[in-house]
Amino acid sequence: MATHHRWALAAVAVAGVSVLSVQQTGALWSDSASLDGTTLTSGSLGIEVGASGATSSAYTFVDLTGPNMMSGDYVQHPLHVLNTGTEAMQYRLESATLDADLPLQLQVTAVSSEAECPASGDAVGDDLYSGSLTNATTTYRALSSGASEILCFGVTMGENPTVGEQGTATFTFQGTQS
Repeated sequence: MATHHRWALAAVAVAGVSVLSVQQTGALWSDSASLDGTTLTSGSLGIEVGASGATSSAYTFVDLTGPNMMSGDYVQHPLHVLNTGTEAMQYRLESATLDADLPLQLQVTAVSSEAECPASGDAVGDDLYSGSLTNATTTYRALSSGASEILCFGVTMGENPTVGEQGTATFTFQGTQS
């Protein structure tokens, strides 16, 4: 008989003794009880952006449009961020892209009301980002379930824009569990 077969038979014999031993001891000490009414439900995360009362997960920010902008011109408008999930979350502006070669600068400010994001003049609140539109990202901000926050987006045209060039900016937000 080969060596590996002898070990296999020895292992089966030991396992058989162990099972008998456990069954005999387990029978003397076993009990059971059932518990009704336990329900586990997972929470959800959801984020929407948009105008007051008109948020969606695919919002077109038409109010942040600046036709015929020249160097130094800017446009500024509030954007509501809403936690539509069942749990508190953290969110941030993850990125911004621009499909044109325009020297646009972006300023993002958290404000407590739309009035603090005037069409002309500086926003009043916590500065979250200031720099090139295409490098935009903010740190995470906490938002309770069902709560919303207002961000003021301001875009300024930099020096020497290409005449007639136009483009679309896309802002991507990320939400994560708190």
